[in-house]
Amino acid sequence: MIRKFYIAGGGTGGHFFPALALIECLMEKNIPCEFVGAERGIEKRLSHLIASEKHFLKVYPFIGRSLKDKIKSLYSVSFSSLKLYPKLKRDSVSVVFGGYASLPLGISSLLKGVHLFLHEQNSIPSTTNQVLSKFARLIFVSFEHSKRFFPSQKTVKTGLPVRRSLLEGLRLSEKEARERLNLEDRETLLVMGGSQGSSFINSLAVDVFKKKGLQGIHITGEKEYENLKQAYKGMPVLVLPFTERMDLIYRASSVVISRAGASSITELSLYGIPSLFIPYPYSVRDHQYYNAKEIEELGGAFVLRQEEVELSKVLKILDKLLSNREEFSRNIRSFAEPNACQKIIDHIQNFLMTYS
Repeated sequence: MIRKFYIAGGGTGGHFFPALALIECLMEKNIPCEFVGAERGIEKRLSHLIASEKHFLKVYPFIGRSLKDKIKSLYSVSFSSLKLYPKLKRDSVSVVFGGYASLPLGISSLLKGVHLFLHEQNSIPSTTNQVLSKFARLIFVSFEHSKRFFPSQKTVKTGLPVRRSLLEGLRLSEKEARERLNLEDRETLLVMGGSQGSSFINSLAVDVFKKKGLQGIHITGEKEYENLKQAYKGMPVLVLPFTERMDLIYRASSVVISRAGASSITELSLYGIPSLFIPYPYSVRDHQYYNAKEIEELGGAFVLRQEEVELSKVLKILDKLLSNREEFSRNIRSFAEPNACQKIIDHIQNFLMTYS
């Protein structure tokens, strides 16, 4: 019998929200669990969403940093791994969602002999998951593309865990969601640039709304919120720096312009929202581009690299998405896996029954 699940994922929303979704699922089943994240990550700011016991470590990123910061990162990971070690119980399991915030749990689990499982959200794996994959019992993935980076005999496509609130939001009608957001019941363009916002997409969006005249929702990020709020004065655009009610936002939206993080793609596919993806050009190993291409190949989205973006192109793509909305919606929805959490738990339990 499993005494406890330890779940690690954070630093960015892409690593944190799937970990949060798995915790919600475990707690619904009365399976004990604890969360491990970083003090400097988004998970600390949103710690009120984590219903389980939680630990925040002083750990720092490594990739893309100066030599001094890399040394700091290695020290912080080593120290945090040793700090976690005595907390782990051998009859527990650890599930790591990648990123620097997850590495201490991965290392301490290996040292303690705790069964380690990984989830890779993106089409191209994080360095953390690539390192730990050699020791993991099973590796769960969201994209077909990422299977090529891991041993086939222990890699399973489960999809990405999605929070309960987003699954419940599927019961809403577009009209009801728009009423709750004080929007008119008409075609609505959603614009979002990831958990931190995107200056490039923010600037593009203002031009799109001026030209297109669509009703809109624009999630700007904290940094540029006030300036954009002023820019949209007199326009039918709901401007938000951040929101925890993405269920309402998605259900109210007809079409979206977005970055191409794995969580965003998964959630948009769940709601069947035709998409124009503009991948973040500096994502590690260009993983956002490959995330988005898988959806484009399914016929559910268009992808433009940032350097290819022109206002005229964007407007034409939005027209195509809106005029064939039902078809694009059906195609992007084919990527969704609403039962990802349950699949992960089932695979872990089956593995333990087989090899314990």
